[in-house]
Amino acid sequence: MPTHGHVVRFRVKPGKRDEVIKVLCPMFEEVKKEPGTLLYLMHVSQNEPDAVWFYERYVDEAAFEVHRTSATHDAVLAALKPLIAWPPEIHFLDLLDSKGLPKP
Repeated sequence: MPTHGHVVRFRVKPGKRDEVIKVLCPMFEEVKKEPGTLLYLMHVSQNEPDAVWFYERYVDEAAFEVHRTSATHDAVLAALKPLIAWPPEIHFLDLLDSKGLPKP
């Protein structure tokens, strides 16, 4: 089954990481309502204190579009703009193999 995935790196302005994490947290309530969201993981870097990373995986491009066009997504991005270097760094990924996800 083809899936859609990507990683996002938010380059946080110095000293704003905790505030950025707080702004991002409402997205987790939103993705619980999205049946097409397979994985939605937030990470902080052990060696880059001013970065927040996301790994996201959706059942397909349409599921990602549902996520990307939600009102919560828009509100969170608007709240992030003054706290991060804009735009976020996004890398779209093709899944080759996995444990815990459907095989591509």
